[in-house]
Amino acid sequence: MYGFMAHIVPYWIMVLVYDKRNTRHFKLAVYNSLINQLLVTAPAIYIGLQYYPIHNNNLLLSLVSLPVLVITGDIYFYTTHRIMHTKYIWKYHKSHHADEVCIAKALDADIPEHLICNIGSFVIGFYILLYFGISINIYVIYLWIALSTISTCISHSSSMSKTPYDTGNHRIHHELLKYNFGTGFYIMDRLFGSYKTIHNINTNGFT
Repeated sequence: MYGFMAHIVPYWIMVLVYDKRNTRHFKLAVYNSLINQLLVTAPAIYIGLQYYPIHNNNLLLSLVSLPVLVITGDIYFYTTHRIMHTKYIWKYHKSHHADEVCIAKALDADIPEHLICNIGSFVIGFYILLYFGISINIYVIYLWIALSTISTCISHSSSMSKTPYDTGNHRIHHELLKYNFGTGFYIMDRLFGSYKTIHNINTNGFT
């Protein structure tokens, strides 16, 4: 319950505060995001925490392990996201790119895509650490859920209702479709040459 609240509360607060629109596409994005949260995110958090070794210990070790979650999440999301942009899989992803980007579209995806790409990128680091005998403090898990949610919302803010700390990098992905496939620090994009910034676009005119 607390894990799901750590996700759904910041998500919809940011939608209410920063999404300034009432179009048909926006309403559809709100509906699809809510469906994904109720049918996929909530059960995934519940089941995941049921089978994960919950404890209140190792707070410092858990905090130090956060960079592992960031790196593994980016590697996983970059890989699955690039696959979603291939010829035969694109049809399952293109709805996410319909209409202008907004925070409500952050989780506007087909259910299989949300489960595999979004939820998968969030949990992969926990189970890699668990394989090496490191289980994360429950309060750090809640913190990671909230931070991941806020980061996703920030990256999907529109140019009309820009959130603090939004670099616009993910909007480049939505507009040009071939850059910035990753998340967070875009580690994989930087390694594979698909990382572009607003400054790059304005200066060099990438298309």
